[in-house]
Amino acid sequence: MIAAGARTVVVMGMAPLGCAPYVLSLFPGLPVDYDPVSGCNMRLNRLAQLHNRALMGMLLELQLAHDDRFLIYADVYHTVANLVTSPVKYGFGATPLAACCGSGGGPYNFNFTAFCGDPGYTMLGDPSKYIYWDGIHFTEPANRLIAGCVLRGKLKRPPGY
Repeated sequence: MIAAGARTVVVMGMAPLGCAPYVLSLFPGLPVDYDPVSGCNMRLNRLAQLHNRALMGMLLELQLAHDDRFLIYADVYHTVANLVTSPVKYGFGATPLAACCGSGGGPYNFNFTAFCGDPGYTMLGDPSKYIYWDGIHFTEPANRLIAGCVLRGKLKRPPGY
């Protein structure tokens, strides 16, 4: 993008992997791997944090090499972590790790054999009360809140993240 002439570039960090329903379904961990408050897999979240630190380091190097450009890191990780840790505070329901539209039931309502719209999928309720739409993507209300918080820098890091 810099070579194409972009003067300002916003680079999104990685969201907490250990909170995504599809990842939680695919990589079940040991009980000690899960945060008791959020239910997220802490080992997978540490991997996302490691990625984000490396990304910020790379952005710093690029910024130093291109001091006439503005490279901005968008912290999606902590924004999503806040939503998952305190969903009701942000207008979501009490099951932040469940896919609104999915299959498989359980705490994540997700499996890789029946996606939203396929035979056997279920809608758990009002999509505006869910953070995750299909276990992979965020719902529209979650995306709107994430974008607004990233643009305004409003959400702080939750405890333990």
